[in-house]
Amino acid sequence: MGGIGKTTLADAVYHRLSSKFEASCFLANVREESEKHGLNYLRNVLIREILKEKDLDISTPTIGSTSVRERLSRTKALIVLDDVNASRQLELLLGDHVRFGPGSQIIITTRDKRLLKRSVDKIYEVKGLSWEESLELFHLHAFKNNSTESRCAELLGTVVDYAGGMPLALKILGSLFLHCDNSKDWEHQWNELKKFPNKEIENMLRLSYEGLERNAREIFLDIACFYKGTTIDSAKKMLDVRGFFEGGIKVLVDKSLISISKWNCLEMHDLVQEMGRAIVHEQCIEEPGRRNRLFDAEDIYHVLKNNSGTETVQAIIFKGSKVGQLHLDFADFKKMSNLRLLTVKNSSFGKYCKFKVYLPNPLRYLCWEEYPLKCLPVKFSP
Repeated sequence: MGGIGKTTLADAVYHRLSSKFEASCFLANVREESEKHGLNYLRNVLIREILKEKDLDISTPTIGSTSVRERLSRTKALIVLDDVNASRQLELLLGDHVRFGPGSQIIITTRDKRLLKRSVDKIYEVKGLSWEESLELFHLHAFKNNSTESRCAELLGTVVDYAGGMPLALKILGSLFLHCDNSKDWEHQWNELKKFPNKEIENMLRLSYEGLERNAREIFLDIACFYKGTTIDSAKKMLDVRGFFEGGIKVLVDKSLISISKWNCLEMHDLVQEMGRAIVHEQCIEEPGRRNRLFDAEDIYHVLKNNSGTETVQAIIFKGSKVGQLHLDFADFKKMSNLRLLTVKNSSFGKYCKFKVYLPNPLRYLCWEEYPLKCLPVKFSP
């Protein structure tokens, strides 16, 4: 996923090996540069570097010049294509019309495993740092002296855990805490971070989300809000209730937005989940009843207490909360005319609250533990 260290590793390998090749080129930020300048521009940069010709210009989809193709085929080259996000980029830069000399090596970094499956010899999935490595990297960026570290030892571990082994997050978080001179400053910075996640980290992770088709986007948001940690079979059933197609799960795995544990459960990095929930929250910051997913107990209570739900709400799930100790006179879901899924688990919500419930007709799935039967709507037919 983004920020895990793909470019850093490729850069280290490039500098270690480049002297063993006749020519080398590190083509950085392929996604961004192709959007700015186009793929022909990038191919010209690549070929100029390999052939050492500053004025070479090829504007056609393929390399028409026989002499250029022959010179490339005789050159042993080391090439890095960094942050590739589309098959078209590989076709133009490394297609059948482009051949490099024997012994050439090409390294591609990408967030999408699907781009590599048919075109490479080996795929290496970059793993996050160990806890000890994370602590060391964070320390390099967060501390000016050891005295500050000793006073913040307990919170230090919490922040490192929050980064989840992501090198870029550790560097960014380290720079935030660098200016904290005492434990009180650390605590204030941590509380601010919990309420307002760092935008630089969030924006870096959003690039993967923004490249998804709609079905995969909706599944990603459902997993971020509801299904992280649940079995894949259970999640598939619930996604079907919502009208989504399970093929999107594999797309998310290939793009490293989720993973499947050995227990066949859906897993998601905490920062990726935080990013997904932030996307839902931003649909309407002031009024949760105008968001399409409700998962936070306080938001749900607010919506029901104030009867502020709208047709935007499609799914409500929460599992265990202090909401169970709050009292409602009624729970009116009628305004939520597109509500398809409603789940309340491990909560006394309903058991001790004496209220009538009004449910919309489109509801396709209802699971409410400890629900008092006498509160069932007379006109509601399960």
